[in-house]
Amino acid sequence: MSILLGKVLVTGAVEVKTGLRVGGTSGGLKIGGVDLPVITDPWGRPYLPGSSLKGKMRSLVEKKEGVPVEKGQHRCRNEADYRRCPVCPVWGTLPDKDFTGLSLTRLLVRDTFLDETSITGEMGKNLDLKWTEVKVETAIDRSKGSALNKSLRQIERVPAGGRFSPCEIIFNIFEEGDKDLFKKIFEALLLVEDDYLGGMGSRGYGKVAFTQMKIFWNRRGDYETGSVNQKQLNGTADTPALILKDFENIKKQLT
Repeated sequence: MSILLGKVLVTGAVEVKTGLRVGGTSGGLKIGGVDLPVITDPWGRPYLPGSSLKGKMRSLVEKKEGVPVEKGQHRCRNEADYRRCPVCPVWGTLPDKDFTGLSLTRLLVRDTFLDETSITGEMGKNLDLKWTEVKVETAIDRSKGSALNKSLRQIERVPAGGRFSPCEIIFNIFEEGDKDLFKKIFEALLLVEDDYLGGMGSRGYGKVAFTQMKIFWNRRGDYETGSVNQKQLNGTADTPALILKDFENIKKQLT
């Protein structure tokens, strides 16, 4: 049985640098609906699913580490591989009848909701919908230099300048080695900054930046006294790059 030593809480903001599309249910059947809408909460505001960010982080780290990938995802096959793996202990792995030595997944990424104040009045004057813009795209037949038949589509995006906040990431510490694995979170976020979130990244969509980051260390005993989120570890290092540069100092405080 794994014993929890503590939890690291990472908070921050996700700044949208180029139009971001994380897809929802098609609105094409609604009068005036866009063909490819963004996913929204019950109040109609765009949000960033934790699964989207977590999955993108994992995918990029798998590529960086060069681990074998089958059916779209790396999966350890035995406990020896798992103990050496930089991916599965952090992001989790599927159960296997021949591999029962799994520990609990360390990483938890919550849904992050649009900060309404980030959509300013001036921005709103240029938006197609209350919180979002609609970009019209088509596919071009290069041989003819004209649009392909029925390829015109309306794509809803959170505009550049939008912000999702507060972003919340939790990393569980079960053993001393997990403190080194914690670094992978910020490596992954930095990789995302130089890649994209959501769809159509090769067309320029989905550039983001992680800002205003704070790291709090909550020991197991802090949950008995209610003294949580009181010890901030990262000082003024508030982006993935700055945190990585100061990581050894941050790790020393996880005691």
